[in-house]
Amino acid sequence: MSQPQVVRTVNKPVGVTGSFVCAWSAVGGCVVVKVAGAVDAATAPAFAEELRRVITTKASTVVVDVRRLRELDAAGVGVLAAAEALAREHDGWLRVAGSQPWLTDLLEPHAIPSYTELKQALPTYRPAP
Repeated sequence: MSQPQVVRTVNKPVGVTGSFVCAWSAVGGCVVVKVAGAVDAATAPAFAEELRRVITTKASTVVVDVRRLRELDAAGVGVLAAAEALAREHDGWLRVAGSQPWLTDLLEPHAIPSYTELKQALPTYRPAP
């Protein structure tokens, strides 16, 4: 089995290859981390390292965009919970955007804020009157 692929970029990822792709971009005052594919026991370490690197070197205010995520197991939930705690330690926060009901249910016990749309998770979002 090949190692999980981690793509580091400041632009939108162009394509998804392999079982897991993770990329980030700066949006306003936060970083949006886009994840696609599957986050499981095999890919969770790469995902955890990327989130740790982003939180400690780029910004501690992070939105994880999961719209292209097809699978998240207990290891992946643990990564998100640990990243949320790390963000708080650095005076920031972590939110999840693009969440489907199954994922919202998995994140609920960890009190990780989850939004159905990316724009709702961004700090500059203002709903239309």
